[in-house]
Amino acid sequence: MPIVLSLLPTKPVPGLVENHASYAQQHGYQHVVVDGTHIYGERQQVLHRYHCMYQQLPNLAEGDLLLVLDVFSLIYTPHALDAVANGYDSIVSLTNPSPDSQLANSCGMIFRSTAEIRERFYALLHDLGRWAMYLPEHASKIEAQILGEFFPPISFMRHLTSGYFPCLQSFWHSGDTATGLSYVIDFFAQAQPLVVSNAPEWRQLNGIWAPNPDYDFRYVQALLQDAQNSAAQKQSLLQSFVQQTELPLEPELHINPDAEIAFVSLYTRNITGYGLLHERSMLRYCERHGYGYHLYREAPSFLPDSVTANWAKAHLIRQHLAQHQFVLWIDADILAIAQASGMEDLLAKRDFIIGMDHTAWAINSCVFGARNTAPMQAFIQQLCQRIESVEDKSSVYASGGDQQIINEEMIQASLLNAENVVDAISLGTSPIYATAQHRFVHFPVQINHYRAASMQAWEQLST
Repeated sequence: MPIVLSLLPTKPVPGLVENHASYAQQHGYQHVVVDGTHIYGERQQVLHRYHCMYQQLPNLAEGDLLLVLDVFSLIYTPHALDAVANGYDSIVSLTNPSPDSQLANSCGMIFRSTAEIRERFYALLHDLGRWAMYLPEHASKIEAQILGEFFPPISFMRHLTSGYFPCLQSFWHSGDTATGLSYVIDFFAQAQPLVVSNAPEWRQLNGIWAPNPDYDFRYVQALLQDAQNSAAQKQSLLQSFVQQTELPLEPELHINPDAEIAFVSLYTRNITGYGLLHERSMLRYCERHGYGYHLYREAPSFLPDSVTANWAKAHLIRQHLAQHQFVLWIDADILAIAQASGMEDLLAKRDFIIGMDHTAWAINSCVFGARNTAPMQAFIQQLCQRIESVEDKSSVYASGGDQQIINEEMIQASLLNAENVVDAISLGTSPIYATAQHRFVHFPVQINHYRAASMQAWEQLST
């Protein structure tokens, strides 16, 4: 009887283990779950996982198959294992379709229990053990390199000889269009792979291998939703996103215009697919707490001609500051997840607020605001003037972006200090830090329809 092995070095997203179990049950396979959250240290976690695989191989009848799943991978289309692996004793895919990449993906691997495969596993474990102990000949390598030496990886962008695809790795960024990196997720519904994964991408920087510091394994939640949509023959991520950009919408929405605390935001038609998610979330939040909400679905006419929508944050605060005691800008790629968490505690002793970034930035301008006082009115006015003076505002990151300008003006006004700058968790929390208990969760730096998919998955966690 084949075995489906679920390896859990960290807490999985809701529904993932159930996805693995449902597949095993559908085909009458044995399902084995290994909780490895008690294992300390990156390399010992890796070594433990391979020992667990090696442990299962003798439990299989000769020639039976082992499917290896983890917190990064899920069953997308429930093909039978023997059909996918027909003609193969091992299937390990590449992490990246680029011809320059030879790193093996440890997600969605399939092994046939044969004497030769068990011997290869034994040798692999010996090398991984030396690597885990940082012995000189292996210390500078990473898991993917050592795995690939014993089980050479194959491209996941080509069919196996059995007619199926190996485990497909997803990408949530623009990537390299020449290699198709931008469109791998959009390819899933067409390819109908057995397994898809969203494992961390590793890069060598200054001679050191390291995973993407912005990686959030809970993007797997969106993959689960995509698999469900595909099974139900619903629209693809891209189709749904494009359809929403065509919806007829009023240019503005205003609620609670006399509230003490208010938010302002703006999204343009091209990002309606996730702008509507933000709008729905913020409406719930502001109505619950009695906050004002000024939403613009296109650039308003009061903006100076030189100020594009990407650079309009300070101008929108200025427009509404006289109506309220405190006005906060909030990006349209933010959801109010912990709906019960109000703003009063954060704002009570502050005239200005902004959060730190979870990376090397001193601040993140996704959420910031000011109290309706004469000094803050003057600062916001100065910020508007400075933004208007920037020659190149052609994109979000042109001239360093508005974030750089806000940072510089805060320094000039002596505002860049612990009194005004809160942690990277209390305002616009990155998904890599966030839980369902965090007030606002921020989803930057993704292709627009992928960003919508991430936000849609997270919206289900909103309390």
